Amino acid sequence: MGAPMEWCPNPGYTSLLRVKGRSMEPLIHDGDIAAVDSSQTDRAHLDGKVVIVSNEEKGLCVSRLRRFPKVDLLESENRDYQAVILDKSSGWHIVAKVLWWISSAP
Repeated sequence: MGAPMEWCPNPGYTSLLRVKGRSMEPLIHDGDIAAVDSSQTDRAHLDGKVVIVSNEEKGLCVSRLRRFPKVDLLESENRDYQAVILDKSSGWHIVAKVLWWISSAP
């Protein structure tokens, strides 16, 4: 898939993933394609951004990172899903920033 350079600041680290599930609806839908940048994993620069996180047991998930003074949270857009604390004991770690996504027409 071709995309403008400004959409992919680090082309060597940019991949496309198909989203499965409904945790990020209504923003990102099941079946959407997300462009992700695996070079952008520093929490300090990702507050409020949509990220890809990984867990050894649960695999990859799409979530929004929220940073607070004493805790970092992973939040879904869909309020039916609970927020997850992002720390070493949770087993989750950031593997990429979501740059943009493509949805099918309604």
